[in-house]
Amino acid sequence: MKENEEIQMKYQNITTDDILEALRAWHGKESVTHWPLSQLRLGLQVLDEEDAFSSMSGGKHAARNRAVLNRGLYALKTQSPDSEELLRERFEHRRDVLAVANRLNISESSIYYRQRQAISQLTEILNRLEEDARSDWRERMAARLDLPTYSRLVGVDEVSQILIDTLSVENEHYIVAIDGLGGMGKTALADKVTREIIDQLGFEEIAWVTAKQTHLSSLGRLKVESGRPALTFTLLIETLADQFEIPDIPKMTQLKKQQLVKNYLHERACLIVIDNLETVADYRSLLPELRAFQKPTKFLITSRLRLFDESGVFSLSLKELSCESALELLREEATRTGFTTLVESPDEELQKIYEVVGGHPLALKLVVGQLRFRSLPRVLGRYGEGGQQHPDKLFDYIYQEIWETLDDDNKMTLLALSQASETGFTFEHIVSISGLLESNVDHSLENLILLSLVDLGGDLNERRFRLHRLTEVFLLNKFNT
Repeated sequence: MKENEEIQMKYQNITTDDILEALRAWHGKESVTHWPLSQLRLGLQVLDEEDAFSSMSGGKHAARNRAVLNRGLYALKTQSPDSEELLRERFEHRRDVLAVANRLNISESSIYYRQRQAISQLTEILNRLEEDARSDWRERMAARLDLPTYSRLVGVDEVSQILIDTLSVENEHYIVAIDGLGGMGKTALADKVTREIIDQLGFEEIAWVTAKQTHLSSLGRLKVESGRPALTFTLLIETLADQFEIPDIPKMTQLKKQQLVKNYLHERACLIVIDNLETVADYRSLLPELRAFQKPTKFLITSRLRLFDESGVFSLSLKELSCESALELLREEATRTGFTTLVESPDEELQKIYEVVGGHPLALKLVVGQLRFRSLPRVLGRYGEGGQQHPDKLFDYIYQEIWETLDDDNKMTLLALSQASETGFTFEHIVSISGLLESNVDHSLENLILLSLVDLGGDLNERRFRLHRLTEVFLLNKFNT
């Protein structure tokens, strides 16, 4: 059996045939091709319980199989001691029918009927224990996530399913990245995907590591959480060790702890979510470390930086919401905050918001918050060409740090693209408008795409480049000051 098939969990109800097969494999070896109980959530639950394995030899799957049977048989003993003894005599101690009949003082002809009855009882018990184990696991994994900042995500059903499929055990992508401008909803999407994966019970362990330092207040203002350290590789290891409850042995070196975490991730199919990778001092130095920890473990990363140029990374870029989805988000946010006036506003009024700020989720939410205190023309005037710098530092949050890293060629390329329509410009058109050399434009476009400032469209024969609407507003304000 292939490795990814071994890892994949099977969560259909346990049948009596499964139990009989598992009992017959009690003393089997790892060469057995199917272990019907070893991949149950219950089997994973008992994996770390040393007492369940202390009297057992054999490989991982055989040990799990026996541990699950033992767990069920202990419960069966309290319900029907005779049934428990019969199954142990027949399968654990390998006694034949006549020997068991004599030992239990029953007729040989009734042994098979009593055995079927005992297996049926054991099946019912293990299904109940498995359901309890699944419920407990879901609760523990969900507790590692922050409370969701959304009631329902809008316009992400398709990309959400792409991510879930890519992170499935059958898929051999081990590092998956969600990229996009600040405020595009990368963290919310990663949270949604992770919760769905938890519900599907698709991994043995889930961990969430974040360096997020901003959030949106109910008044439509960006708040910065001060005093929180940026994520480092050492902090990543510490966080994973803590979430996985790896014992903190006194005087343990950082190298030793790193090795324990690495072993843990290699032995289990885990999903590690790293939110806001750009906060790592040098993300390019972190990726090689992650590659050493992958397989079967997978990583889901959110970053403002596109990782197209990193080998072995599946990169998905978040796009602006369509007009239809943007209006749906505006009403969703207004409903969530009890802003009935906005909820009941006609589409024509809400489309004015979309025409100014585009489909940027954070900007749309900020507008909802500010409309509680200001008229629509006043709010949109702050975003339009010539409008003053936004008081809640939206542009600073999304663009300022990136802007300071750009050279003159990058800025001229952006300025040229600010004149493009919805369909964008071709490469040749950008060269013509910017007045830059083709090689300079080529290099600038590559850098700007990686920074999530430029979107790439068209087809293989004709690439077209365009900006987010909010990026155009930022540039117009920037160059008009």
